[in-house]
Amino acid sequence: MKFLSKMFMILCLLPFIANAQTVRMETVLGNIDIELRPDVAPITVANFLNYVNDGDYDNSYIHRSVKNFVIQGGGFNFIDGMSGNVPTDATIINESSLSLSNERGTISMARTSAVDSAASQWFFNTVNNPNLDGNGDGYAVFGSVVNGMDVVDAIAALRIWNAGGAISEIPLINYSGSGTIENDLVLLTKVYILSDTLQINSGLNGAWFNPNTPGQGVLIEILPTLDKVFMAWFIHDNVLPVEEESANIGSPGQRWLTGIGAIDHQNNTVTIDLTNTSGGLFNNNRPVINSDPSSYGSVVLHFQDCSNIDLDYNLIDQELSGTFSMIRVATDNVSLCESLSQAAAK
Repeated sequence: MKFLSKMFMILCLLPFIANAQTVRMETVLGNIDIELRPDVAPITVANFLNYVNDGDYDNSYIHRSVKNFVIQGGGFNFIDGMSGNVPTDATIINESSLSLSNERGTISMARTSAVDSAASQWFFNTVNNPNLDGNGDGYAVFGSVVNGMDVVDAIAALRIWNAGGAISEIPLINYSGSGTIENDLVLLTKVYILSDTLQINSGLNGAWFNPNTPGQGVLIEILPTLDKVFMAWFIHDNVLPVEEESANIGSPGQRWLTGIGAIDHQNNTVTIDLTNTSGGLFNNNRPVINSDPSSYGSVVLHFQDCSNIDLDYNLIDQELSGTFSMIRVATDNVSLCESLSQAAAK
């Protein structure tokens, strides 16, 4: 029954994966982006995506590395301080007769000596391995690395240790040969499908404003190397508030909240803890005071497309929360954003 249920789920997925999709593996050494090839291995791709969508590869690790051959994962995980096995579904049929060649940079399904035995494990070819091809009895290629081959090579260059049993060729980052290995595993912290629409990129940089206000908005700076976003939330007033006038956010004459947060590529969001900066004037050495980011509040930026952002805010001291939408102050970067987004999705 489990095999039939598995095949039913895969068959149901097939119509939805006709177009190429990109899966990102976030590892402790960097990201690896894989373009899947359902056109040559539809059942294999559907099987792989089942594990991805179920979160089965999250917190798994690379457990095998053979120099000038492959690195392999998808079999073991490390969760809450405990090593375990990635849960497996029923095995699938071998699609190697239809697949691409096992060339450097491709990803293939691992299996036992039985032809139709592939389940959760996969491997990256670090060199051309034509000996793994076959007419139905080889190893099925179902995608290729489009970004992060340097990460694959960095993993392949690590020293190998024999942890015993099925992990006798495990790559470890800084292991000295004694003690525990948990801090040196090449972990895949998260594996997910990249959005086929917007990919957060530097084309989103610039000023955005809330059209329902005289001048409220944010200034955004995407930091690709850090995979983070810097944001400054501002209000522009034509007249400076008088000292006696109350202000819900900040204080009279001060209208800046800043912060930085990591990008959630799966949901196209960024969560930012806010810092409130008070004091400081142009051409004046008045002291500046910054609040503790964890004490003031936070915002979540929801990137809808290259022209629209929704902002959720929660300000602790003011007991204010809500959502508003923003559009660009200038549209110069829209085309850049769209082209970078399409390039990142390929």
